[in-house]
Amino acid sequence: MNIKPGFTTIFNGKDLSGWVGDTKYWKVEDECIVGRSVDQLGRNLFLWTEKEYSNFVMSSEIRLIGFNSGIQFRSVVDENGFMAGYQADIGNGCWGSLYEERLRGVVVPYKPQLVELILRNEDWNEFQIVAVEDYIILILNGVVTAELYDPSGAKKGIFGLQLHGGPPQEMFFRNLCIKEFSI
Repeated sequence: MNIKPGFTTIFNGKDLSGWVGDTKYWKVEDECIVGRSVDQLGRNLFLWTEKEYSNFVMSSEIRLIGFNSGIQFRSVVDENGFMAGYQADIGNGCWGSLYEERLRGVVVPYKPQLVELILRNEDWNEFQIVAVEDYIILILNGVVTAELYDPSGAKKGIFGLQLHGGPPQEMFFRNLCIKEFSI
């Protein structure tokens, strides 16, 4: 594992300790969390943290073989495993945009003229989420792709990894780490 200096891991690279979800779809392979569907999925599936976070910089490396995924943050989960809240979007036509799952939908739209220059399709991409008080910034491969001042938005919640409903796909997450701030 390659954790950034000053950050703390939120995934140990060995098992799903600290995470909750259906292990039929979520596994650990080669120090990665892997979400994999082999058949058509009728709904979005999530793997989520047990712990809540408020003000932070979260860093991860992601690889998508398929069409759509995302990283939920400052989110909630219901008894059926449905998540609601902010999502750093990953996938065709939405990489680097800010979405709000089961709430407002697209909050900061996809910027193809920016993202298509920096995206590594079906390869590893670095994705960072900065959430401090009312500010949210998404950074894909070192480039800011979304920025939002949102005083009415959630100020704390859990992280979740999404395996989007639809055709079979694979999603890989590694080096998930966080730097928290006390405000």
